[in-house]
Amino acid sequence: MCDLQNDISFRGVSLNDAVATSSGIVGNQIETIDHSEVAIRQFREPLALKDGIDVGGVWLGARIVRISGVTYGSSRSDAMSRIASLEAVMLPVSGTFGFYALPLTEGTVQAQPQGLRVVWDRRMTGGDSSDQLGIPWSVVLYCADPGL
Repeated sequence: MCDLQNDISFRGVSLNDAVATSSGIVGNQIETIDHSEVAIRQFREPLALKDGIDVGGVWLGARIVRISGVTYGSSRSDAMSRIASLEAVMLPVSGTFGFYALPLTEGTVQAQPQGLRVVWDRRMTGGDSSDQLGIPWSVVLYCADPGL
């Protein structure tokens, strides 16, 4: 079980630092973390009834961590700036293996981000530029080790 009240920092950017101010909520807030999926690789014989061979050995692949959250800004431009900062750290650096420390309640894992996903909604555009804005996001990370 992950404690969603703790701050989680990934590559120097806080993913769970939202604070309520007199003007509203500002920062990033994690809504969900799912680290339960582990890719399993196994040879399976499609003609098992015919020749008696049904499966081969099992190999564990990557553990997949899915995180979703919301980035809040005190204005629309502040929210866009914050989501751009978050987007920058959610891609691996080219020419590297791309695994970085991700501290979870259960321990720190080495995770490779697969890019930030933001679904833009019509309600995020228009209005006054000084209005606050919350931008929902999600990211998928592959862990180097399937264990936690």
